[in-house]
Amino acid sequence: MHKLAKAISMAIAFCGVATSAQAATYIVTARSLAFDTALARKVEAAGGTITARLPQIGVAVVESSDSDFALRAAKLQGIRSAVYDFHFQSEPSEATSVTDADFTNPPASGDDDTRFDLQWGSQAIDVAGAWNAGYRGAGATVAVLDSGISCQHPDIAPNLLLSESTSFVPGEGVCHPVINGFNHGTHVAGIIAAPDNGYGTIGVAPQAKILAVKVLSDAGSGSFAGIIQGIVYAGDHGADVINMSLGVHGGLPVNGKGANDVAELVNATKRAVAYARSRNALTVVSAGNDAQDLDHNSGVKVCDTDGACYVANLRAFPAELPGALSISATAPIGWAKAPTSTFLDNLASYSNYGASGIDFAGPGGDSAYPGNENCTVGGLTRPCWVFDLVFAPGGYSISGGQVFASYSWAAGTSMAAPHVSGVAALIIGKHGGTMAPSEVERILRATSDDLGKPGNDPAYGGGRVNAARAVQAD
Repeated sequence: MHKLAKAISMAIAFCGVATSAQAATYIVTARSLAFDTALARKVEAAGGTITARLPQIGVAVVESSDSDFALRAAKLQGIRSAVYDFHFQSEPSEATSVTDADFTNPPASGDDDTRFDLQWGSQAIDVAGAWNAGYRGAGATVAVLDSGISCQHPDIAPNLLLSESTSFVPGEGVCHPVINGFNHGTHVAGIIAAPDNGYGTIGVAPQAKILAVKVLSDAGSGSFAGIIQGIVYAGDHGADVINMSLGVHGGLPVNGKGANDVAELVNATKRAVAYARSRNALTVVSAGNDAQDLDHNSGVKVCDTDGACYVANLRAFPAELPGALSISATAPIGWAKAPTSTFLDNLASYSNYGASGIDFAGPGGDSAYPGNENCTVGGLTRPCWVFDLVFAPGGYSISGGQVFASYSWAAGTSMAAPHVSGVAALIIGKHGGTMAPSEVERILRATSDDLGKPGNDPAYGGGRVNAARAVQAD
């Protein structure tokens, strides 16, 4: 297997719709940004059972075993559309995972968190500069919409808002129970806010709080219904930042069969992002791992019933949702061989790019280093290319009958987005814990390192984020 397949921890594949042989799930969107009980009764009279109603955005999640339900519901006065809920399936989650029993007792490091030496991403965005200035994200909450979280992991639990965390995956709780398995949500959350506790790694914003919102199953499957509900939930439960390190591998269809329905699902998701933004929650998403030029992918024009129109590049969902920040991935090549001098900001080989589709860049890791010889960093010996990936909590492992906290190397725009979410949390924490998303974006644009050609460019968008500069700005 190519090493890049090992490096990219997760991507989501478009997978089709439920059949009419059993109850199918639909996303029903009202013409207005409301969904009152009278409209709900009309939908149920048309043969649907509402399982979730989101009057905040004019959307309902409906189940029906009637194959004609969508046609009838779409004709109801006050209804804009009723479409099948498309489902996603992740590719196999693969990461270079550390599960040694002695891993929790490593040698001394430059910081008292024992694996901070492995976090080249923190060096790239100068998190220490922000911390030394007194800013560590206290007062900010980041919602991680992902595959759940390892709730008892010692580099997660101290900052996890467990009682408020929730799952929108039927039959699965938010706490990831799998042992000897990599958990994507845990890795993402650890990058954002692993505490500075003398153990393991340190997140970009080690005093920020994590709200875990499960929208992908343990096996990696998910749906628009879960994502839409998760965004609204995060907005209603105090999230200052919403991190969505997920994306459709290969993209959603721009035209042909299913494209119109997909456009309606994208529009419903756009409504959720806009609602969360109105609640002062900034949404940060991964740009995608398909090495696509987003400037030259065809898009479709989508107009909501309020007259607002935008061009949705369905091939890179959710990277180009209006109101969300799309993050490309950067990486070193051969960092372990020269940690103090290696350039850390190459555009990762797999990262989507395009000036029209990328807002900012963040450390995402890569396996582009051509050799397979071993290097040693922080007392660990691995193939040199492994150290170019992103190191963070990964879940639980077992050795000798005992369960240990595990850590993993992984790469992808999934890892780049949480670095940016962490910097956003530092900014918000500095400004008292509540801040308009537009102001956070303004500071990010003013303080990111302008790499590539001057100004907005295809690889880095507005620049690779810089934590130290971000907390210096007003």
